[in-house]
Amino acid sequence: MKNTQIRLGLHTMGEPPVDDRLVEYLVALTRLENPGGPSLRESVAGVLGVDYERMLDAPGEYDETLGMTYGEAADEVYETSSDLVRTLADHGFDVPESETDAAPGDETTINLLIVDIDPLGDARVRGGAHDELRDALRFIAEEAAPRVRGAEAEIPRTADALAGEYVPPGGSGAPTRGGVDLLPTGRNFYTLDPRKVPAKAAWDVGREIADGTLARHHDEEGEYPEEIGVVAWGTPTVRTRGETIAQVLATMGVKPVWTDAGRIDDVQPVPLDELGRPRVDATTRVSGLFRDAFPQAASVIHDAVDAVVDLDEPHEMNYVKKHVEEETEALTAEGHDDPGAAAKHRVFTTRPGGYGAGTNKAVDEGNWDTAADLADVYVQWGGYALGSRGTASAAHDAFERRLGNVEATVKIEDTMEQDEFDSSDWYAFHGGFITAVTEVAGEEPASYVGDSSDPDNVDVYTNEEKVRKAMRARVLNPDWLDSMEEHGYKGAGDLSKTVDVALGWDATTGVVSDRLWRDVAEKYALDDDRANWMRDVNPWALESITDTLLEAVDRGLWDADEATIDELRDRNLTVDGDIEERASDGPTEVPGDDD
Repeated sequence: MKNTQIRLGLHTMGEPPVDDRLVEYLVALTRLENPGGPSLRESVAGVLGVDYERMLDAPGEYDETLGMTYGEAADEVYETSSDLVRTLADHGFDVPESETDAAPGDETTINLLIVDIDPLGDARVRGGAHDELRDALRFIAEEAAPRVRGAEAEIPRTADALAGEYVPPGGSGAPTRGGVDLLPTGRNFYTLDPRKVPAKAAWDVGREIADGTLARHHDEEGEYPEEIGVVAWGTPTVRTRGETIAQVLATMGVKPVWTDAGRIDDVQPVPLDELGRPRVDATTRVSGLFRDAFPQAASVIHDAVDAVVDLDEPHEMNYVKKHVEEETEALTAEGHDDPGAAAKHRVFTTRPGGYGAGTNKAVDEGNWDTAADLADVYVQWGGYALGSRGTASAAHDAFERRLGNVEATVKIEDTMEQDEFDSSDWYAFHGGFITAVTEVAGEEPASYVGDSSDPDNVDVYTNEEKVRKAMRARVLNPDWLDSMEEHGYKGAGDLSKTVDVALGWDATTGVVSDRLWRDVAEKYALDDDRANWMRDVNPWALESITDTLLEAVDRGLWDADEATIDELRDRNLTVDGDIEERASDGPTEVPGDDD
């Protein structure tokens, strides 16, 4: 939780963050190493005498030299980082490096800021940490802060684009993932060459997530899964250069072969004695955007399946070969036209021209009674096999066969700038996958989330851990809730959307406990100050929130007490009355963010 990035409010176009939000954003931007700038967090830890790797890996461990736990040390690192950046901001990011560079009116220097920091407890400064911190602060003042300020050009650049005029190009990705050079915003961003997916750096991270996922499953279940289900989206593929595809390949025990130009030329199976485990099968559900933008990446997966199936290995060490051969035999007996090809389908998507997983549509419209209904929607929407040339064809039976074999699902999350409650697509794709496997296979799969927001410190969580972490860190965070009030109608609408997503997660995976539902109700609907604010700026949002909470009760997702149910019904009736009164009074001007 300590490493979770908590955003406040929404970005207003053309308005860079200021004051405390600017400080927090700059600390987040420089948390990791950037091209031309060392990690602020790591360099501050070095000056404070904190073992950086232990701080990340063992927050609960007590260190005698520091006189505190590593989690407490992480707090000290964050506070010191914030104080340093705040001092830079107070001086307009124009702080001389040393006294020889200072003008008569300068109050401090970067050198003075650094030497004033004392190590924690009896710790000693790590060698070279002072120089690294000096470089990090210089990078913030000279590079990061001016790039953030460049958001002022967003509206003029948008106007230029609408007028058909030139807009400067810029890269794409996650700025807080070591991508300060992707700023400023307001540029015509480009993506990447799809023939280079996965890139070499993405391969390293994806392989680590694959190994970590399978190792955790083995530790908890006592054996490796024979097949996993993977969710792959287009935009994260752009940001990471293909970590999810790398994960799929590594799961099967296959590695890419790159040309000198970085393009994927072939795939090569990793020898079993080097792999140290069986080759695990993988079925990938890709989004519509991925289907459109990265057909070559799907071809790489097809090549991997072909390469692995052709190996002379026993079934107990090659689950891909096992499943393909067993399924080919069964389909042949059934008289299938092309059993070999049908048995090799491993990449599925929605119909050509279609987008989404469908599960969220059913939840939003209330068109479901049981989890089996949501599973049916997931299969119908996602039952199109993506061929090696990027063409999608109906293959619902093949999709169901694959779902019936899946023992674990995985989705990579590569940035702290988003979480599971930002969009219904999160539960639609991953939650829907879990529901579909549960219904088809007859048993709920293990479900994991690979966290690569820090590529040098990847981790694997269960989906339940990640969803509940997001609820505690943001959804129920009073600072975030209060910050949304700055955005009036839009802020209230986003609170309503968040509650809708909570319903979707619980409908598909059951991960929202009764206590979490109660906390949501108390903070979103039953808090008088927040409810009165929504009644004023957006009563429809409050109506939707109370409707959704009562729906959770009606569907048996939340075992709420009668007093809470009565309070929600009363609040729902009250806001219904507000809306009817507004309608009878004629058109009402919607208040803006500045009202």
